[in-house]
Amino acid sequence: METIYQMKGYTLHLIPTKKFKTMTISLRLQSPLTRETTTMRTLLTFVLIAATRKLPSTKTLAMYLDDNYGARLSSNIGTKGKSQIINVNTSFINEVYLPQKDSLLMNQIQLISDLFYDPLIENDAFNEKIVKQKKKELKERLQVNKDDKFSYSLDKLFEYMGHDDVLGISSTGYEDDIEAITAKDLYQYLLKCIREDEKHLYVVGDVDESIVNIFQKYLQFPENQNDYPSSYIFHSDRKDIVEMIEKQDITQSKLNIGYQIQCDFMSPQHYAMTVFNAIFGGFSQSRLFKVVREENSLCYYVSSSYDAFNGIMIVNAGIDFKDYDKALQLIDEQLKDIQSGHLEDSEIEITKGLLENALKKTNDDAGSMIALSYNRDITHKKETNDEYIQKILNVSKEEIIQVSQQIQLDTIFFLTGKDFNGNN
Repeated sequence: METIYQMKGYTLHLIPTKKFKTMTISLRLQSPLTRETTTMRTLLTFVLIAATRKLPSTKTLAMYLDDNYGARLSSNIGTKGKSQIINVNTSFINEVYLPQKDSLLMNQIQLISDLFYDPLIENDAFNEKIVKQKKKELKERLQVNKDDKFSYSLDKLFEYMGHDDVLGISSTGYEDDIEAITAKDLYQYLLKCIREDEKHLYVVGDVDESIVNIFQKYLQFPENQNDYPSSYIFHSDRKDIVEMIEKQDITQSKLNIGYQIQCDFMSPQHYAMTVFNAIFGGFSQSRLFKVVREENSLCYYVSSSYDAFNGIMIVNAGIDFKDYDKALQLIDEQLKDIQSGHLEDSEIEITKGLLENALKKTNDDAGSMIALSYNRDITHKKETNDEYIQKILNVSKEEIIQVSQQIQLDTIFFLTGKDFNGNN
């Protein structure tokens, strides 16, 4: 059972379990997602874990982690609706399994503190050499995402669908903004994060409340009362459906469809929407998989996903360009079929069983346990996994149909080959 402690400047969450021989610590820093700061924030995740004053290079930091029985340190960036999240993550062997007692927990907490309070700073700026190297790595990462046509096409869908909205802001930043960020700018932004970000820290492993004293001693942040918004329902006043077609030198076309759905993580209909999405395109037993892929052989892959923090639904499919209109038609037909009330009790029960199994499996992975807890913590949703599963199992056929009837097509982005000539 998760226990929560209000520490100085952050909330500490202990998730005790005897399933793992490792301990996992995840510090998550939340701030509003803005066009002006998204690139700065992403670059910070690269520079933040590169070095400290005591460990002044990537090599010495790696050696330190090796000396701590192969401890791991990583960081990443993500979004939750209107917020952008920096995640600093470390995992290491639980000391009870070591042949001799070593203070690994204390060492890792001190390391996290040093990343923020004792980084490698010269003249009130991050080390220029490290910043230059991390800029290069970020550019390479953004280029890789662009070359990955699945990721690229999904990003373009969000860009068109979320034009002038937080949905349209890139969660990983913009290549054109990177060079203008100075080492001093980046250090000043770190200080701003330390002061203003909403912070939650999670510990998963065989832990008890005795470790709270260690956190009190070794990790503190400035007090702040910031409570940033995350989950919201995307809404557009556009009268017409946006249809964008982009041609590149590719063989497999990428079809991406965005829908307004009128519900999000905090809505009473959240559970019904979760079940609907699973029936529609969330599993290999789903409608889209069976009809579009198996029965009509129209796609290499097809699925739907419910983004509960942006309040939208997405359909992704890999198809031949000649099947564009047919694929759109079949996807629309399956949506309308459920909206008309054509649902078998058996498919509802099978889908609920699949969802229940998937949710129970999250208890086998520390990262998944943290992710689920974090979703609830930043939205102040008081709910256990067992309670969540029960609400899923209690969803009625009528509720699924009702939530499906609120779904409206908003945007289509089709990335296709240069031979595509419109209707085929």
